[in-house]
Amino acid sequence: MTEDPSARLIEQRVRNRIYEILEILADCDNGVDLVGISGYLNLFEDFVHRPSIESGMSALSRDERAVVLEIADFLEAACAATPDFTKAEFVESDWPRRIAPKARDARLLFLQRGLFSEAFEEAEPGQRFVPSAD
Repeated sequence: MTEDPSARLIEQRVRNRIYEILEILADCDNGVDLVGISGYLNLFEDFVHRPSIESGMSALSRDERAVVLEIADFLEAACAATPDFTKAEFVESDWPRRIAPKARDARLLFLQRGLFSEAFEEAEPGQRFVPSAD
């Protein structure tokens, strides 16, 4: 029988998924080719607009949260500016090239801490969470 993951473990997994999406965004036009225009513009949205992230209670650091929300704003602007673009037209626009450097910077920021475990709670990546004995 599989145990339900804790809220903390879910937050760790969400942070790891955001990192994976940053890799797609950092890959510029190739990222659009990989997931399509809809995926490129909406995958991030699926993970970013969570109450825990917006309130600052997620596994993201303050700096990670700031850059993630900044990229979300970039993607929302790109979506609003290109509502009827085809994938080719979107790739030809400057949006992927404007978003990619910020995604690369964010990816490097995430890697400073590392990625969290998908299997057990950690206080920080690589530091298993040990509850107090109170």
